[in-house]
Amino acid sequence: MPEFNQIKWKFVDTLLKIPGMNSFQMRSTLLKDLPDTALIRDEYMARHDLDEIISGLKTLGRLNDQGGTRPLIVVAENALHYVSAAGDVANALNEVIQELTLYYGGDIQPEPPPPPAGQQEAMIFGLQRDSRLSFYFIEGAIRIGKSVSRLSVPRIFNGKRRKDEHGRDEYMFGTGWLVAPGLIITNYHVIEARDRQWEPPAHPSDFQAQSELVEAWFDYQHEAELRLSCQNSILVASDQQLDYAIIQLAEAAKVANRAPLRIVEEQPQLNRGDRLNIAQHSGGGTLRYAIRNNFFVRPGDTSDSILYQTDTEPGASGSPVCDDAWQVVALHHASKTTSAEQVPQEVIDGKPVTVTILNEAISIHSVLKSLPAAVYEQIMAAQKSYGWVSKHP
Repeated sequence: MPEFNQIKWKFVDTLLKIPGMNSFQMRSTLLKDLPDTALIRDEYMARHDLDEIISGLKTLGRLNDQGGTRPLIVVAENALHYVSAAGDVANALNEVIQELTLYYGGDIQPEPPPPPAGQQEAMIFGLQRDSRLSFYFIEGAIRIGKSVSRLSVPRIFNGKRRKDEHGRDEYMFGTGWLVAPGLIITNYHVIEARDRQWEPPAHPSDFQAQSELVEAWFDYQHEAELRLSCQNSILVASDQQLDYAIIQLAEAAKVANRAPLRIVEEQPQLNRGDRLNIAQHSGGGTLRYAIRNNFFVRPGDTSDSILYQTDTEPGASGSPVCDDAWQVVALHHASKTTSAEQVPQEVIDGKPVTVTILNEAISIHSVLKSLPAAVYEQIMAAQKSYGWVSKHP
């Protein structure tokens, strides 16, 4: 069996012989007919970009088409469209296809034998409610978890830190995530660190002071294990109405190797029942995922918001709301009480349960469109550097 790295080197060398392959757009066409995949891309270095494409697609597995085609073979077949069928490059690409087929042990996925009578496998609710997910979903959850952080914000009143009854500094907690290298987005009210029911809004000078003393914990997955702490930050943008704040970490070098979360390129038109997943540090605790009973219900009261049933708790404010490809579609920020008629109802232990609460998020493109131009361009440049956007929203 051929060694994969040898196949990869030959594959990259062959692709680089195709005219125009130094163009990022040209290289992107090699991904035609493949599912949207969060690959690490390099816009400027063609060899590195192709190496990352091939390495990333190697782990994707078979496609869900007839025969279970391998993604790397699709890339090679796409490349064949750009070269003469009788030329040396085409011959080399066909050799790569043969070597990949041998490496994978045969590209055709055999049909399983029919089950005994009365034991036919079945989709319980049909394809319309297929709850299965590929292993890539789990890989994606782990990957984005590296760029989600638990935030602690000191409570400052009139320039002085608020103390509790034991003389300790008071903090409020939230969740943030990397939207560009060293740049974290969260909610405005997380940085404000006030009880919105009982306390007045923070004075602008206190808000500014709190934003500079944020501490972000990354890799906070287990209570007793080490986590990566980034202390202090600079406020670069905020909006109270849309409830977002963006801070630049003072110790950004510590997380320079972590990719920002991928923002969905265009704000999607969600349908009732679409899955929305949330990675969160609820209660200021370890990272948790809401990925099961997680359904979009309806648009919010404004065009900027959406409502869903994905579970959260205090401390989840600022979490990314993601689709099943772990693309961010919204910024979680609150819950909302509504009438039971507007919420899908539940049956637990055989008894009906009245549900009158939905969670709410701000659509991510509403946030992007409101940003100062320099911050917007910084975020878009980061997204583009990973090959995740081809145009501005």
